[in-house]
Amino acid sequence: MPEAAHEKIINDITRRFAARTIKSAALNAEAVRYMPGGHTRDAVNYKPYAAFIDHGKGSRIYDHDGNEYIDFLGNYTSLIHGHCDPDILAAVRAQLEKGSSLCSPSALQIEHSKLLCGRTPFIEMVRYTNSGTEATMFAIRTARAVMQKDMIIKLEGAYHGTHDDAKVSMIPDFQPGELPTPHLEGSGIPQSTLQDVVIAPFNNLAAAELLMKRHRDKLAGIIVEPYLASMGTVVPEPGYLKGIRDLCDRYGILLIFDEVQSFRVSVGGMQVRENVRPDISAVGKLIGGGYPVGAFGARRDIMERFSFDMLDPRAITHSGTFNGNEITMAAGIASMKKFDQAAVDHINGLGTRMMDGFTGVFRGLGLKCQATGIGSQCNINYTDKKISNALDFVMALVPCLELQKLLHLELLNRGIFAACRNEFVISTPMTEKDVDTCVQKVKESFEFLMPYIREKTPHLL
Repeated sequence: MPEAAHEKIINDITRRFAARTIKSAALNAEAVRYMPGGHTRDAVNYKPYAAFIDHGKGSRIYDHDGNEYIDFLGNYTSLIHGHCDPDILAAVRAQLEKGSSLCSPSALQIEHSKLLCGRTPFIEMVRYTNSGTEATMFAIRTARAVMQKDMIIKLEGAYHGTHDDAKVSMIPDFQPGELPTPHLEGSGIPQSTLQDVVIAPFNNLAAAELLMKRHRDKLAGIIVEPYLASMGTVVPEPGYLKGIRDLCDRYGILLIFDEVQSFRVSVGGMQVRENVRPDISAVGKLIGGGYPVGAFGARRDIMERFSFDMLDPRAITHSGTFNGNEITMAAGIASMKKFDQAAVDHINGLGTRMMDGFTGVFRGLGLKCQATGIGSQCNINYTDKKISNALDFVMALVPCLELQKLLHLELLNRGIFAACRNEFVISTPMTEKDVDTCVQKVKESFEFLMPYIREKTPHLL
């Protein structure tokens, strides 16, 4: 039986990837002996195996076979200034000579917290963690402590890390009734978690209000990712975020913004861009200059609970061996100083150029696809219909899951390093030429994939 066109495409892409990543294949074979799946982070895993990256410089990374890629991922948005930024390197090298973690409050923490609080009027005091996961976990804990209530509203498809409360309804309910039914993502999460986390669809104020009415006596707050950064980069509709703020005021609950990724859209994140006041914020990524970091902050009266004597029933306890460590603080200070309004305008302008470029590709090829995004982040989605929430995104993606993976692998073959979920992220060292190259490689990849599309996903034509 002759090989079908789609099978030929799949085999060709995989064969070329294997031919150019021989050393990565060998490293993967060794890695699987000691780490399940050959890695220690689900987000970096893809088939047949991941390219093992050796080093990076600016907007480029290089694998162990010497292949060069333009890095349109930036460690999932944390490398706002690309790889080995000279100012960040200088700050880290200077601090390494003085100590990496000195187990004491430091002047660097003061400088960093001044810079961070100075970026938004809605954060008056902060505490540091080592990841965005910890930051959102403590933001939720803070809301519960202040309100003396346990229930939280989470938005369907929003990613807040991997703690128990965050692992609820990442994948949407495919047959929702009046409201989505909450469910756990993955094993090991206590079923009791579902007693205190309820779910509303993104961009749906009526559903949020229904939950607030129904659970008013139990609700501490609602945690909101201002746009669904990991679920198609779905953006808020006009008035949605302000509407959530108004509902929180009306029903007397706290609003938590998870700005771990979205803090890059302006000098002070979505809260500044949209002028929406969260009661508590979680931030991360760019504020650490490429080193492990997270932070959560709020107005002074909320955060001062962390300074109470631990025997005070109002006190919230918080510690961590590397919280606010000197290396992260030094790198983060350098990173934030460089991420001024000019830098924001630069990467956001390139983000618009990229989205416009992708749109032109889809129109030119007659593809029913679209680019969604905001600022310096965008995502390729497999529908030309409006995407308002996680269910819209996933329903369009399911018939195209293999196509999504093939596009990712083919882009690697052509020197573009993006997320396997077809997400693209801009960093400050990038130029218009870098973006135009990416758009061209996406065009070439879809042209190459066209026989597959005709056979397997003809609804896109």
